[in-house]
Amino acid sequence: MPIQAWSAEDTTSSRPNPRHPWPALLQQADTQGLPTGFLKHIDPKFVTVHFEDLRTYAAEYHPHDHTMILNLRLSFNEAGGALADLARMTHHDVALLYHELLHAYLDYLYATDHGQALTAEDQKVLEAANNQMACHYRFVRINPIRQLKGATELRFLSDQDTWEVMNETWAVFVGWVLWTKLELFQDHLTTKSWTPALIEQWTQRLRDAVHSGELLGYYEPDDPEERQIARKRFIAPSNGLTPQDVELLLTTVLGEPPELVQASTAVFEQYQTTMEPAPSCD
Repeated sequence: MPIQAWSAEDTTSSRPNPRHPWPALLQQADTQGLPTGFLKHIDPKFVTVHFEDLRTYAAEYHPHDHTMILNLRLSFNEAGGALADLARMTHHDVALLYHELLHAYLDYLYATDHGQALTAEDQKVLEAANNQMACHYRFVRINPIRQLKGATELRFLSDQDTWEVMNETWAVFVGWVLWTKLELFQDHLTTKSWTPALIEQWTQRLRDAVHSGELLGYYEPDDPEERQIARKRFIAPSNGLTPQDVELLLTTVLGEPPELVQASTAVFEQYQTTMEPAPSCD
């Protein structure tokens, strides 16, 4: 059972409030130099957060009721009442939180017919997600046995599995970006900026992560029989992040500068030349 539930309704106060976390979350993230642009686009009434003593996963997001479930360690004093101070979180936990916040953002874009409520940036993300789910994250190769990267199977995914693959692939990258930037900047996001030396270190870390498969997305099969065989199915490199995905997430969602975007997309463009192409949907 949930330890504590939040409903993010009150936008009038920036003081921590266990019932209304969104203002405090945005204020803390701004103070720490963490990205908040895409978070400010989410209706503060939209997301409900629970803290639980999770055993299987460190966090969960459930789009059917717009609920985010976080491990108790992300709460203040691990008591499940309010979000812990972002400044005191480990880099891993900040990355975990942003992984889930990206899920919340994508859920918000798809949840209702917003009409003119969506910004130009939101519309751009929504269009890109729809385009990728039409083919790149629908007709995919998977690694049935993750350790055997060369062994793949073709799958045409259901709507639910396609949605999850796109969500997890993008969220894994967003979490990695936050963790890596915090590591390289040594928490000084507000006083440091990207230098050629830092970008070189970033590029090497990104290259290593791409080649190791660290950034590959996954899904939990919606077929109950397949879930008995494998709780998660990881996609093969051919259907991993594209340079276009990387540019969108770094620029439109996270607000990173052009020099970092160019270095990052170059890593993925080079990697694409060394692997088999994605299956054709034609």
